[in-house]
Amino acid sequence: MKRIFFVGVLLTSLLILGACQKNETQTAASTSRSSSVKKESNTSATTSSTEVNTSSSQSSAVKESEENATDVKSDAQKQLIGKSFLIRPTLYDGEDAAQAMDENKAPQNLIHDGSLTVRFMNETTVHIKLLGTYRPDFDTQYTLTDKQLIVSQHTIPYSIDNGVIAFGTWTTDMDGHTVTWSFTPDSSSSTENTSTSSSVDTKNLTSDQFKQWVGAVLDKQFSLGRRAFSYKLSVENHDGYAYVRVDDSEKQVDTIDMFRINASGQLEEQDLSNGYPATYNVVSSKFMDTSEVTVNN
Repeated sequence: MKRIFFVGVLLTSLLILGACQKNETQTAASTSRSSSVKKESNTSATTSSTEVNTSSSQSSAVKESEENATDVKSDAQKQLIGKSFLIRPTLYDGEDAAQAMDENKAPQNLIHDGSLTVRFMNETTVHIKLLGTYRPDFDTQYTLTDKQLIVSQHTIPYSIDNGVIAFGTWTTDMDGHTVTWSFTPDSSSSTENTSTSSSVDTKNLTSDQFKQWVGAVLDKQFSLGRRAFSYKLSVENHDGYAYVRVDDSEKQVDTIDMFRINASGQLEEQDLSNGYPATYNVVSSKFMDTSEVTVNN
């Protein structure tokens, strides 16, 4: 009887011990799963935080870049508004210039009107004057980025160095020649452009001065009864004379008129009243003086 009781107690102990070990195993597994879930949660949170920080950094960089571009444009705008600049063309040094000289072509003949005077009226508008032509001035829009100024079909590179604007040169291809352009402040005054002073050497005029003189004569002739028209002026060189050719800028017609500077520095106009060959008559003896101008009817 005692043996049976002892065997029963032993079996009961074994059953209780097995139940306890199973419970401990389940508890350990549960703890492990809980730890894994917590670790995954922490990893997810860390990744999310990294993504947010990266996104924030990129957003800050974009914002800073935009602010810098705005500052550059603002600095440029302040130095442009109310000021006048010249867009000047010159033949590129080298074979192009030599070729043009062989063809008796001056830069103004290659590139039509030559220099432009650009006056910045406000944040969007410029006033354009075509030097040496009778065409009226006109207003047009301009665009300013943090690197380029776009005005009158010209894309002009610029930079801001220590708060001061500086313009670079650029080139275009015209009539088979390379032309280089510059954008510079217009330091000339109105009195300089229209001066009648004898200090101007009419035997050594610039192309712009030559065209200005011809334009003044044409203006006077129009006021005296000559039919007005929109024209363009081209500077040429033939047989030791400097010529200005007058063409209609809107119609495809033959040359309307020719002017030249004679050996004495006087301005002469072509006279075809007796047919060819043409003769030339003095129309102005002093720079920009139109007191001698008449109209041949």
